[in-house]
Amino acid sequence: MIYPVIVGFPEITPGGRIMAMRNTAMILLITAAAGCGGGSGLYLDTDVAEVYGFGHASAKEVQMSGGLMQAGTLEYSGSGDVAEVFKSYIEAMKAQGWTIAHVDVAGDRAVGTLRKDNRTCGLEFTKGSSKIRAVIKVGTTK
Repeated sequence: MIYPVIVGFPEITPGGRIMAMRNTAMILLITAAAGCGGGSGLYLDTDVAEVYGFGHASAKEVQMSGGLMQAGTLEYSGSGDVAEVFKSYIEAMKAQGWTIAHVDVAGDRAVGTLRKDNRTCGLEFTKGSSKIRAVIKVGTTK
């Protein structure tokens, strides 16, 4: 049987075309997956972590300087165990050089204060009916 020649791909049979399309689709899928999951996990590539697995609900009064978040409030929403999500967030912030000044976890509420250079980061994670609301407030140390 004679098969038509595809420009740029001479001598590809129908079965070979399917394999080529399958390989192309796989490459696109892998590339897309890497792009979706390969983010820095940091808010605007600063040293303030995002809450892993949570949706970003809002950012208010954010002030940036020198690639760092100097002030502002970030809010996230998601599900899980408050204590575990809070602990994971603290670890992510410590990896960015933040130090713990205060932490209090009790039931469905976790609050804390972190410090780095001349900045303070206040944390409040609370669980409502079924979702956790995470509020992260960054400001300068007074």
